[in-house]
Amino acid sequence: MNHTHKPPESDLPTSSQLLKSTIIAFVVASFLLLLVILPAEYGVDPTGVGHALGLKKMGEIKKSLEKEALTEPEILKDNLTKNEKVKSEIFEEKQDIMEVEIASGEAIEIKLEMKKGAIAQYKWSTENGALNFNLHGDGYKGMHKTATYKKGKMVASDKGELVAEFDGYHGWFWRNRNDATVKVLLEVTGDFIQMKRI
Repeated sequence: MNHTHKPPESDLPTSSQLLKSTIIAFVVASFLLLLVILPAEYGVDPTGVGHALGLKKMGEIKKSLEKEALTEPEILKDNLTKNEKVKSEIFEEKQDIMEVEIASGEAIEIKLEMKKGAIAQYKWSTENGALNFNLHGDGYKGMHKTATYKKGKMVASDKGELVAEFDGYHGWFWRNRNDATVKVLLEVTGDFIQMKRI
């Protein structure tokens, strides 16, 4: 059992001492509120002491920052909407799938028409054999631009990201060195104008 020892009456504060302490604490808190807190937190300085100590300026800065913070989300939202609109006007994401058969000894080419900087995600796979391939780009007629992105021999599948180095046609050349016909399935998603067999 716990017994607490009761202090003697002489050690406890009297009611008048408690009242006096409460009044002193209230007066000190009021002075702090008027002289320090109102100027520093809210920019309100009823006594002028906050101005002399530089606290009023601090409160005014804080209030202006709060005001900016309230209007900032609207500005950011407007900017994001404008950026999304511009991006969608420049690049329109598309998705396309093409399946072709390549007879033994023959070759085909499938190209994406793309603008410079456009990005497309691709994957292709073969059925009934592997193929030689060349992932490359050609500029529009008269541009005299070419680029080789990737090559492979006897490859059954590939996937990756194609970033157009210039305006034009970018895509795959496949050659079948097998004795049988090989089927290719190509899936593309991204920023391209059209996909076509050339």
